[in-house]
Amino acid sequence: MPGDKAPGPDGFTGTFFKTCWDIIKDDVTAAFHQLHDLNGSHFKLLNSANIVLIPKKLEAKYVGDYRPISLIHSIAKIFSKLLANRLAPYLDTLVSKSQSAFVRKRCIQDNFLYVQNTVRKFHKLKKPALFLKLDIQKAFDTVNLGYLLEILELMGFGHRWWEWISILFGSASSRALLNGSQGDSFEHRRGVRQGDPLSPMLFILAIDLLQQILNLATQHGILTPLPLTSAKLRTSLYADDAAIFLNPVREELAALKEILHIFGKASGLVTNFEKSSIHPIRCEEIDLDHILHHFQGSRGAFPCRYLGLQLHTRPLRKVHIQPLIEKIENRLAGWKGHLLNRAGRLTLISSVLSSMPTYHLSVFPLAAWARKRIDKIRHSFLWKGKAETNGGHCLVSWPLINKPKDLGGLGIINLEKFSRALRLHWLWRAWRDEDHPWQDAPCDRTDRLFFCASARVSIGDGRKAKFWHDSWLDGMAPRNLAPHLFELVARKIIQLLVSFSVTIG
Repeated sequence: MPGDKAPGPDGFTGTFFKTCWDIIKDDVTAAFHQLHDLNGSHFKLLNSANIVLIPKKLEAKYVGDYRPISLIHSIAKIFSKLLANRLAPYLDTLVSKSQSAFVRKRCIQDNFLYVQNTVRKFHKLKKPALFLKLDIQKAFDTVNLGYLLEILELMGFGHRWWEWISILFGSASSRALLNGSQGDSFEHRRGVRQGDPLSPMLFILAIDLLQQILNLATQHGILTPLPLTSAKLRTSLYADDAAIFLNPVREELAALKEILHIFGKASGLVTNFEKSSIHPIRCEEIDLDHILHHFQGSRGAFPCRYLGLQLHTRPLRKVHIQPLIEKIENRLAGWKGHLLNRAGRLTLISSVLSSMPTYHLSVFPLAAWARKRIDKIRHSFLWKGKAETNGGHCLVSWPLINKPKDLGGLGIINLEKFSRALRLHWLWRAWRDEDHPWQDAPCDRTDRLFFCASARVSIGDGRKAKFWHDSWLDGMAPRNLAPHLFELVARKIIQLLVSFSVTIG
């Protein structure tokens, strides 16, 4: 339990529990013994929360512009964290590969990369399809508790878990905290709490059923299969951010709408079609007006924004990267950099400016002009505290500044090398774990050659290692040790296990 987190209604922080544990441990342990025995009759006294509103954007005016975060009573939060720690190791087996939020060894880039690869494959092969981005109304706040308990039972959770979830969410109450004053208390009838450690995991279990329903609809002919064999998943889910691939058929769109309507009534996760958008892929020769006649949302085109990144059927152009540059420039506006010393500016560059492009770099290589522009912003801010300056004010060359501090530099990252390191991580993940939704890593030929030259393969059962191409023989690849023999071989891509089986046979 972090020591500096904002406390709930009881006012106790993690630091208090750690400091005074010898005094309070008997009382805390007694409370958890009662919960273990499923005695939650008085737990509602320890299960209250203060709701604070965090603005989602600048100049927030309306209730919808704020995100409600629950500051929960410390005992309830510890109990929730305990259950979350027990559940977390099993989420990977409980949740489909379409969902990557809050699951260990999965990340948001998995979803984006899968969707981008699928969109580009549809476009390249000239296969018509529809990409639908769903907007789910107040997702965390509307989950039906009865539906959630039923899902847990169907997934094989035992009676004790079922009772614990009932106690934790059935006895919850909250007060809105406005300008430091508490409002009237109200009890929860639905929804999971944002700010509760267990709630995100329960939410993804609740929404994951949508993927299973769509799979069943495809198996029973209600929805037709996608025309790409590489499109393993029809749905991409990141928490409540849902996207669906669909064939451009009017009846299929109507069937999907009915499925989402039924799912919303059962789960409480209602789709707001007016805020949803649909993006056609290779549908130039199809009458979209007829197909989308009853679709209430907007019709978009590519590029579009998905999970905070530009999703396009082609490589990104300058106009698509320019907003990232402008975002970095705008960050300087409120800093008053000329009033800071160079050590302060260096801290801001390392912790803020250098980290802003990281999410983009993890999926897209950054064009040379963009790297130069970001480097210019960074070195101008370092030496003069503003976004523009001439070379005469730079006291040390930029390559020297990029070096680590123990080599005489200032430790500001080199974007080109950092970008390559992020891309090489995809190749490592592809090698380590074959069970991922995406197929094509965002790497070029140089990245792959660099990875092969840097990696050393330790032989296990021989199922993954490629006989000719991987460096498994004294740190070298057989194709490099015997190039003439490699030229004579018919099967140049073969696993080590297969090659030895063929030789022995």
